[in-house]
Amino acid sequence: MSSDSIIKLNIGGTIFQTTKATLSKFNGMFKVMMETDIPVAKDESGAIFIDRSPKHFDSILNYLRDGNIVLPESRKKEVKEIEKEAHFYLLDGLVELCNQKISEKSENSHKKLLKTIDCDSDLLQIIVDPIKPVLVFHCPVNNVGGIQFPLEFDVVNFIKQYEHKMDVYFKPYETGRSARCLEWQWTFYRKNYAEGNLQRDPRQTFGQQLEASLQFFFTDFPDFQI
Repeated sequence: MSSDSIIKLNIGGTIFQTTKATLSKFNGMFKVMMETDIPVAKDESGAIFIDRSPKHFDSILNYLRDGNIVLPESRKKEVKEIEKEAHFYLLDGLVELCNQKISEKSENSHKKLLKTIDCDSDLLQIIVDPIKPVLVFHCPVNNVGGIQFPLEFDVVNFIKQYEHKMDVYFKPYETGRSARCLEWQWTFYRKNYAEGNLQRDPRQTFGQQLEASLQFFFTDFPDFQI
């Protein structure tokens, strides 16, 4: 069989056509099929049958043709589905492309979650007439530009938990100190109201004290309900 021979593939009942050269281009299941005598299942028309969903097989073929594909920008679920198919067909290069896209999406998602305030005038505009309560984390920056996150406090998960109830911002400020672990402060704003953790309870972690205060605001004060 020559390299430009047309190959018919029956993927879960859907027929695809390509060439032997395309299927043999990269290491994986199809290259083994094309270059060895391994037994393959065929349908009544003689097409190679693979009992797999055809949903993303266009993407598989496009990768085999070009060595690259354009992955969905805003649909992480689809990228994971393509990655799963790439694993099945043993296409390591496509698996890597999918992993890179998934990591990129996660990083961009975190960046969108972490909203910063650069100056006091920006802070004033945010808190002067808020639609939702506003929580501002005051993050100390040491003399080498580092920010030490509070121990046992998952910032991203915290924001995801409360983003429907309030807007969360971060306001870095320089301390000029060299200490590796500088205390964060937070201030909770609502119309005509502000509350912060100016005095730290040594019996609680930063996260525990914050959670307890928010529970008090949202449970014991009806005015804070959203």
